Parts: sequence; structure tokens; C-alpha cells
Amino acid sequence: MANLSVTNPSDLGVLVVGAGLSGLTLARRLMADSVKVTVFEKSRGVGGRLATRRGSGCLWDHGITSLDPAEIPPENYLDWKNLGVLSPRKDNPKLSWICCEGMTQLPKALEKGLDCLRHTKIDLIRIGPGGKVWMIRDESGGWHYGHTLVLAIPAPQALVLLDGSFPHQMVSLKESLLRIQYRPTLTLLAKINRRKYAQLNLKPEGAIETIVENGEKGLKDSEGALTIHMNEKFSRKHFESNEAEILAEVTTLFKKKYKIEFTSVELKKWRYSQVVQALEESYATAKLTSPLYVIGDGFCGGGIKGALLSANALADKILHPEQTLKFGREYGKGKKHNHCSK
Repeated sequence: MANLSVTNPSDLGVLVVGAGLSGLTLARRLMADSVKVTVFEKSRGVGGRLATRRGSGCLWDHGITSLDPAEIPPENYLDWKNLGVLSPRKDNPKLSWICCEGMTQLPKALEKGLDCLRHTKIDLIRIGPGGKVWMIRDESGGWHYGHTLVLAIPAPQALVLLDGSFPHQMVSLKESLLRIQYRPTLTLLAKINRRKYAQLNLKPEGAIETIVENGEKGLKDSEGALTIHMNEKFSRKHFESNEAEILAEVTTLFKKKYKIEFTSVELKKWRYSQVVQALEESYATAKLTSPLYVIGDGFCGGGIKGALLSANALADKILHPEQTLKFGREYGKGKKHNHCSK
């Protein structure tokens, strides 16, 4: 256990585990109000499912491929527009936003100015002296301290961390998180010869849920780069299958349905790609001396909108506690907040 020589917990800041949309949104709002905040991200990049793959001179958005402006809450809408990275989707300009150099541009822009530690996986949580300080340990053995802890990661990952740290505590909080359910998605990043296939009719059928031609939607220098998302049934059935077998099956399926052959193809797996059962509460929390919260797309009805509403609600709670109703789910007993759409 680390030694902690902090006499005033208020000198510490907010610790946010996870640099997806909800974690970055919360941290950005706190930072704008001069709150000390540190974000921890286990991956080399930020943004979660706002992910872009670069290779062979092309870009593939292989998670979220565009954004619906109607899903963006007002308090985030103007901020995002002012970042200067969003553009109308070329093949659907009225309904969707993209980033012309890949959707990862957005979280990178949101990260600017934040104290964000990438490649830093948190593997243990402890409560410090007096119960007023959070102590979190990264895999390298380093300890980090804060007066408030926020887990902005998928509910199953939050449960693993909480179970490993507090196996016999926070039972009701864990039960709430167990109610959040996700589906996996298998995604293929394929390249085709657009000179050979000048006219494309890529209407999704059967096991193929969506197909996006990244060049047509407006990604720079990405002609012929296809992002293919498989549906839930196929993804669940084959998620643990051999990668070569999955690629062979989908390549054959694509050739049969669309008469198109790939020049290259690779597989990406999203274990927690979409929430299929979300909570209506704004976030989950435990009644402890030091605040602990869980936020993300598993709240406020789910999806990107849910992730942003969840982050905004907690930001209001932290920044203006005297003006905010007591809400969220505290050991299973809480209220919905007016940030939620239902």
C-alpha cells in the first residue's frame, strides 16, 4: 500500500478513469471551471469507439462512422462546432457530421489542455486515510490520489475493477451496473479497387449490418476503403472464432452478394460496441465519504447521447452541488435527472 501524506483532501483533484466521450466531456467541463482533473486511459489513443485506422494510404473509421447533430446536447454542440474538426458528411450532409481526417480527430481535440495519461491502465482502487481520499494504482505500480473518483468505462470493465478492489463491498452499485448490457460487433476494414467497381450498390443485407465507403462519406484520400459492421447475431456467434475463418466467411459472403472482391481486409473486434440495455439514471454512485461515480453510454437511455448526458449531469453535480437535485443511483435507490431524455 502506498503512503499518503496529504493533509487536505480538497488540494487533490478529480480522477477520471477512461478517455472515451463521456470521460473527456466530463474532464473538459471540469477543467473549464478550473477544477483539477486527471484522466487515465489504458490505450495509446483516446475516444473509445471514435476510432480511425490508417494504412495503405487510406483511412477507415472503424467504430462510430458519423455523428447525428440531433444527438448532441446543446452544451456540447457549440463546443464541438468551435473545435473546427467537424464537417458535413459528403454523402449525407444534412443529417451527419464526420471528421475529414478520421473520427479520432474529435476526441483528440477534446483532449487538448487536459492532463491525460495514456497507456495507463488502472488495476486497483483503495480508499485512503479518513475515507476522504481515493488512491488508484496503475499497472506500473504508480499511485494517484484524488478526492473524487469517476469510472468512465464500460460497465463490465468497471465491475471487474470494483470486484478486484472491493470484492465484498458496494454490492448494490455492482447490481446496478450488471443491468447494463452490451453487444459485440465484428468489423471488417476492406480495400477495393474503385476503378474496377466504379458504381457501388452496397445496401446492407443479412449478416451485414452497415457498409460505409469512407471516401464517399468524405474521408481524405480514402477511396475504396470500406468499413463493414456485422450484425449482432453474427458477431455474437463468431466473436471468439478464429480470425482467418471470420475473414474467409465474410469475404465469400461479400463476393456472393455484391460481386466484389477485396484487395485487402482485416478484422477489428468491438466487445462493448453498443448498449442494448441501458439505465435511465444519469449515473451510478455509491454512498461513501469520498464520492465514487460511474458514467458513460450505459446511462440516460444509452448511445452517444446517453454518454454525453451522463457526463453533463455529473459535471453539474460536481460544479454546482447546491443547485443540483440529488440524483443518480445511490446503492440502487435514486432518481432520474432532468438531463435524461426520458
